[in-house]
Amino acid sequence: MKKTYTSFIVILIALIVVNVASRSIYKRFDLTKDSRYTVSKETEKILEQAYKPIIIDVFLDGELPGEFRKLKLETGQFLEEMAAIHPNLKYDFINPIENTSQQEAYQITAQLAKSGVKGAVATIQEGGKSTNVTVFPYALVLYDGKTTAVPLLKTVARASTEERVNSSIQQLEYQFADGLRKASQEKTKTVAFLRDSGTLSDLKIRDFIQGVQEYYRAAPFGIEFVTTSDSIQPQQVLESLNKFDLVVDPKPTVAFSETKKYILDQYLMQGGKLLLAADPIVMENDSLSNEEAKAYPLPRKLNLDDMLFKYGLRLNNGLVKDMNHGPIALASGQGRNTQYEAYAWPYYPISKTSLDTSATAQFITKNLEDVKFEYAGTIDTLKNGIKKTILLSTSDHTQVMTLPAVVSLNEIGQDINPETYNRSNLPLAVLAEGSFTSAYKNRVKPINLKGNLDQGKDAAIVLIADGDIMKNQVDRGQAQELGYDMRTGQLYGNKEFLMNTINYLLDDTGLIKLRNKNINVPFLNTEKIIDEKFKWQFINVVMPLLLVAGFGFVFMWLRKRKYAV
Repeated sequence: MKKTYTSFIVILIALIVVNVASRSIYKRFDLTKDSRYTVSKETEKILEQAYKPIIIDVFLDGELPGEFRKLKLETGQFLEEMAAIHPNLKYDFINPIENTSQQEAYQITAQLAKSGVKGAVATIQEGGKSTNVTVFPYALVLYDGKTTAVPLLKTVARASTEERVNSSIQQLEYQFADGLRKASQEKTKTVAFLRDSGTLSDLKIRDFIQGVQEYYRAAPFGIEFVTTSDSIQPQQVLESLNKFDLVVDPKPTVAFSETKKYILDQYLMQGGKLLLAADPIVMENDSLSNEEAKAYPLPRKLNLDDMLFKYGLRLNNGLVKDMNHGPIALASGQGRNTQYEAYAWPYYPISKTSLDTSATAQFITKNLEDVKFEYAGTIDTLKNGIKKTILLSTSDHTQVMTLPAVVSLNEIGQDINPETYNRSNLPLAVLAEGSFTSAYKNRVKPINLKGNLDQGKDAAIVLIADGDIMKNQVDRGQAQELGYDMRTGQLYGNKEFLMNTINYLLDDTGLIKLRNKNINVPFLNTEKIIDEKFKWQFINVVMPLLLVAGFGFVFMWLRKRKYAV
């Protein structure tokens, strides 16, 4: 009896020790092949630095299509991993318009839209019937009084819902970590938007500026003013410019002075970063508004050739026509009866990738929506020891028109001869990284600057062969979302591409690397489910009953045989 009590006490003590140890020693194991539920070190760092409570509301609840239920499941599992790291992270799944009247649902939808949460119509297929429901594939992150909307559903052109959901699941960690970073961390990096050389107005790049301001501090800057004011000294301009981590030049239309080029050159020599969207072609849609509906695009002289050549880049002014293109919207009717119709327009090439499969290119372009260009040129890369990454390029069927040329609206509706589109994969956006050699090495300097460098520190340039890539449309004095075409209703990935590019150039947390995370989520074949519906219902419902009945029959037969008199 004493031995029994001793064993009981030993077991009790062992259970207490195990229970206490389990409270202090906590470990989760991710046994998935693609490490789907492993939180990266970059995300862990952001969570550790966010010392205040984090509240996350996910608007994926209620009646959802199968693909969205999969997205909800994966989102919940990932948030569970984040909550395991941050003890004060709480999340909940809600349907914001559940049990509401039509008027209340409209008001809630409008209120959510102000926070950046947009509703989308999804279709539920059940029993051969289709039902449309409104879903909100977003999450709201609340931290220290700041609210940030996190998009959960990626928009990928010409992709099925399953493909979009799969892309979205791959980006879950990046989207949540990025949203939490915007809500919890102070802005430390600075971006200068050049306001000289005839660049796009503030209104035409307002949405782009607002997107940048979500991450960084942004301010206007003028270099050419140094040539028009005796009170501004070039040395002061360069010193002020060096305080910025990135310089953005949105579609310059006036030739660069040697002073501006030299100041930018020395900015790069000091390790600066430059995003230059230069339009090498003079061509706007307004030029087609004449009786002949014709325009005559010409090369734009920006005085950049020698500078870019030294950096290993060349901006070509041949006009691109691409078989992979977007539409142009033309008006018909007058006054209130005006309507817009979309027509195929090969002068609007669209691209979302290139042949470059390097990790750097994938950081920026993976799962990217189509990026729209308007009357674009091309870029050549030259060998000079600088690393070049082609971010975006034309399709396999491209034509380049030598200028001067004629662009006519009469081309609309004409058959395209594929044989004339005999060029392929021409670079439209290129990233150059490394230690650049000064464009003014062994040359007479236009101005005197202290500490002139002929060989620079590590720097970066992103050259885009179209300035309109940064331009948002304007409706009644209000800037529209960058990439949104009001007249065709299409949304392009211009803003996402530009923000990915800037985040790559300025990212000091390594979050941009999370865009390369690969997760493959299996989905059921909807057509096969419908075709084989009764087969699987029989296997899952009737077959088990038949097996149980058969087992019972055999059991009773054996029992009667055994005990028969």
